[in-house]
Amino acid sequence: MIPAQLAALIEAQPDHRPRTDIARATQALNRLGIALDSEFAQIYLACHPGDFESRANYEMISDIAEPTEQILMGTEFIHEVWELPQNFIAFTSLQGEGGYLLDKDSGGVWDFGLAHWEDFTAGRIPARWSGFFEFITWLLTAEAEED
Repeated sequence: MIPAQLAALIEAQPDHRPRTDIARATQALNRLGIALDSEFAQIYLACHPGDFESRANYEMISDIAEPTEQILMGTEFIHEVWELPQNFIAFTSLQGEGGYLLDKDSGGVWDFGLAHWEDFTAGRIPARWSGFFEFITWLLTAEAEED
């Protein structure tokens, strides 16, 4: 269940839309091997994270089922081209040779950059967020970092 504080942040989003295509989202999650009771699935079954606006980051979160299976395509790309482990799911656009990755086994979220491929694949880079709820909370509340 999505924590009440996070649900309120999501509902406060200017373009918030509850998901109506639950069957398509469920099919897409199943194709990716993501447990339907996971934090990731709970968010994607409840709403459209691609509509979220973040002050912390300009990375676009992909949708699970519409209009195309962007997450499936991105995930196939990171497995086939970047040769990342099969337990990782790419849920952002991957522009700029990186993006956010979900470990479907642990639920952790990584801020991956291709420049750190060797350390990442060797397991030397820990998850930045321990779970998807924590990641989405950060996305919706954090301020942009100054360079």
